[in-house]
Amino acid sequence: MPSTIQFSGLGSGLPTSDWVTAIINSEMSRLTKYQAQKASSQQAITSINSIESKFSSLRSAIERLTDSNLASTMDLFQRRKATSSDDAIATATATNSAVAQKIKLSVESLATSTVARSMTAIGKTIEGTDVFTSLPNAKLNKTDSDATSGTFSLFVNGQKHEITIEKEDTLNDIIAKINDNEDLAGIEAGIDANGNFEIKVDEDIVTDGFAMGASSDTSNFLNVMGLSTTGRTAEVDGDYDAVYRSVDPVSKVNIEGKILDGSANLTGTFDQESYTFKIGGATFTVGQNTTFADLIGAINRDEDAGVIASYNAKDNKLVITAKEQGKTAIGFEDVEGDFLKQIGLISEAGNSLASQTLGQNAKVYINGSTEAVEVNSNTITADISGLTGVTINLKSVTKEEDGPITLDINQDTDELKSAVSSFVEKFNAIITEIDKKTKSGQELAGEYTLISLRNSLRTMVTDMVGGLSTYNSLGAIGITTGKVGTSVEASTNSLQFDEKKFLEALQENPSEVKALLIGDKSKGITGIFEKLEKKVETALDPTSGYFAARESSLNSSISTIDKAITREQERLDKREEYLTQQFNRMDQYISQMKSQFSSLGLI
Repeated sequence: MPSTIQFSGLGSGLPTSDWVTAIINSEMSRLTKYQAQKASSQQAITSINSIESKFSSLRSAIERLTDSNLASTMDLFQRRKATSSDDAIATATATNSAVAQKIKLSVESLATSTVARSMTAIGKTIEGTDVFTSLPNAKLNKTDSDATSGTFSLFVNGQKHEITIEKEDTLNDIIAKINDNEDLAGIEAGIDANGNFEIKVDEDIVTDGFAMGASSDTSNFLNVMGLSTTGRTAEVDGDYDAVYRSVDPVSKVNIEGKILDGSANLTGTFDQESYTFKIGGATFTVGQNTTFADLIGAINRDEDAGVIASYNAKDNKLVITAKEQGKTAIGFEDVEGDFLKQIGLISEAGNSLASQTLGQNAKVYINGSTEAVEVNSNTITADISGLTGVTINLKSVTKEEDGPITLDINQDTDELKSAVSSFVEKFNAIITEIDKKTKSGQELAGEYTLISLRNSLRTMVTDMVGGLSTYNSLGAIGITTGKVGTSVEASTNSLQFDEKKFLEALQENPSEVKALLIGDKSKGITGIFEKLEKKVETALDPTSGYFAARESSLNSSISTIDKAITREQERLDKREEYLTQQFNRMDQYISQMKSQFSSLGLI
């Protein structure tokens, strides 16, 4: 069609432009036919691509099974699972190399890690002159204290008494507020020699009960001091019948404080510029700017140290725990200075074992053996136990009265079932799609090669496999072309998967089921899935396969049609131009004749 606007019939008043359009439209049947052919080919390519994608999915589903022939680790038929009669005692995992068996297991002891603890408290404890609100809360690993100004409550003879703590109050000030309060007769507060805050009670005076703490308290005093009503012990000396002490000595350790300048509040006398020491295979340096938190973090980050460090505020000690279990000592060595001695990990005599409680090895008895298997881990691998492909994970010891537990190593059918189910799903998707697209009037009607490919696949799944006795067809193992329970000759197009029948066949004769599906080279048997895989691979071949060839043919056809469309469009454009010129001339002639008739007075 022309790209410019045509004005015709101006002289004659006749609708010549409409006449041209009508003539061109009447001659467009060939162009319309070409365009319809192109659209049909494009739809065919779309459908071919969709079916090709489903073939690729089917290939992947088949390969999940046939890959079992490539390596034992990929063999779904050899998958093993391990179940324990008591998961609280031990669990297990099994690889494809494991033999189906029942393992009797008794656990005498678990492997534990070596633990080193400072032989003495390493942090300074509270004194009466300490300002309460300035105490670092080492128990919560905080540098900013949870000790705040506010109140805490004491209940004496059923009466509540609030003690108010000001921001600058020392512990001595707080003690005085308790001891000097006439309403708290029979109560005496103080700090013992070990750094425990204590409240003594004379129960001859306090006859109707004593308690500490209320929901309205705001100072957090009782929590920071480690005091609670349940912490009562009998007082055997003096005038007091009971004493309530801190659960542990109240440490003033500031984990964010620098070690060498004393702001960490450690008990050591650190008078050198720096200290160097070794833990395991790692070397550490404590310098002028090293905080207690820095040191703990550095130890934990260094894999060569092989330990986990922590500060236990409860007993005011540094704890070093070996990452590996077993009877292995942790290596401690002071290199420059005596830092490890000062924090109590090495004795004054230089004994690095004095602070350590050695771990123990795990001991187990397998299948009634009287000789224990001993290992420095709670994971027992096959090279230690002699159980090929089996790894045992110990959780706790067995009780003598309960006897050994059982680890059942058996075939794991879950992945195999999933693979077969996936195959059935992908196979049915292909058959359904081809049947739909090749019906009369559909875009792939008459695609006889595709229909033949579909029929070949359909035939293969109903074939019998020679060399097998009982399980020589898919129908025999629960993969049928009818409803579950019907024979393989049923007339439906979709496959059905009877999992129960499949598992029964697998249980009765696993080698035949495997040979039926993926073959047995030793017996010269080609499995059904092997044949299907070859057929599908051929169809999907990127150079000579059906899909590549058909897509190439359709694209070539579209290219030819495009050329025909271009030629036809050019012909119509020229035809329209010619008709427009002819009608314009006619219009001019009519206009001239009208002019002549008018001059003669005939109009």
